[in-house]
Amino acid sequence: MFRKLIPGLLAVLVLSGCSGINEAEFAGDGSCAGVIVAVNFAGYGQDINSCISISGTSATAKDVLKAAGVKTEGTKAFGDLITCRVNQVPGANQTISIAGEQDYVEKCEKIPSALAYWGFYAKTAGSSEWEFAASSPTELEVSEGDSIGFAFAVAGLSTLPTD
Repeated sequence: MFRKLIPGLLAVLVLSGCSGINEAEFAGDGSCAGVIVAVNFAGYGQDINSCISISGTSATAKDVLKAAGVKTEGTKAFGDLITCRVNQVPGANQTISIAGEQDYVEKCEKIPSALAYWGFYAKTAGSSEWEFAASSPTELEVSEGDSIGFAFAVAGLSTLPTD
């Protein structure tokens, strides 16, 4: 009976797009046997800190972010090369008020304002310091032990991902 079920189960796995990139649990000591995804919303949303397992030697940051429930939106002019929104922050109609500045609503046309923007960061396995990522999430390859993240900088105050 099981022999008859196996081909059907394999077909379901193939058709469902089983990618081998999944959310995993942090170990008791806080370590992650995969890639850490950290997002700092600077008070504009719920911060994210996830451990994502990958199969194989590497995966694109975009696929790892997707497995962590992180959805990015690029700009009209530059597509995914420039991140404009992360999980719909800032909202398409959300007013960002910064003392001494005119209220601002991000339209994602070109490059976001220097007063409210997303920074994309990475740190390689063994490193303790976040650095600006060398490429966009669609181009960056990450491996087990690496960390990737976004941080929303508001009012010119840069932040780092919360990990």
